[in-house]
Amino acid sequence: MDYAVYFEKDGKVYHLPVNPEEITRTSGISIEKYRMLDGNQIVLSGGKELDEISFEAEFPCTERIYTNKGFQDADTWEAILQEWQVNRSILRFIAVNGIGNDINKTVLLDQITYTEKAGEEGDKYISLKLVEYKAPAIRYVSVGTVNANKETRKNPAVSANKTHTVVKGDTLWGIAKTYYGNGSQYTRIYQANSAKIKNPSLIYPGQVFTIPA
Repeated sequence: MDYAVYFEKDGKVYHLPVNPEEITRTSGISIEKYRMLDGNQIVLSGGKELDEISFEAEFPCTERIYTNKGFQDADTWEAILQEWQVNRSILRFIAVNGIGNDINKTVLLDQITYTEKAGEEGDKYISLKLVEYKAPAIRYVSVGTVNANKETRKNPAVSANKTHTVVKGDTLWGIAKTYYGNGSQYTRIYQANSAKIKNPSLIYPGQVFTIPA
């Protein structure tokens, strides 16, 4: 299979007029640093970041011998890209190299940069930055009630004497996010279980922690 780079939207295929010479993929995880009371610093991982894809491609104003089938001129492409960006259109980006490790991701169009060069009037070199798209998950929030004397519990989502048994892959940050909706509340769990936790970044499967309300 020949090298091909294109977008899909609503069942329609949009082949780039000229394939980019290179495509950059960026993948990473969220890293957050915290200073502990003893002055030492710890690092907690907040999970995998969304992948990013970036490249620059030539968009000629007229069809050339080297342009791909289904040619559309530079101005038409500029209008299409702007529409996708403004409408926050969900796209599928596909890059097939005929060997392996093809790119096939659902993305949003984050940034567009246009460049025109002297001697190539009408042609455009367009740089695109794509961000992986993942639909938001439905989240349910527990809502507390106010009693007659207007007292409310500190955390309606956590019942009294609530405990959590650590499983593989758990972090204090992740546990706090599960129960409080905010990973930075991990210090509450750490303080309530200081006899069991020697280092906030080191917890082990099977440990049972009290989750304070």
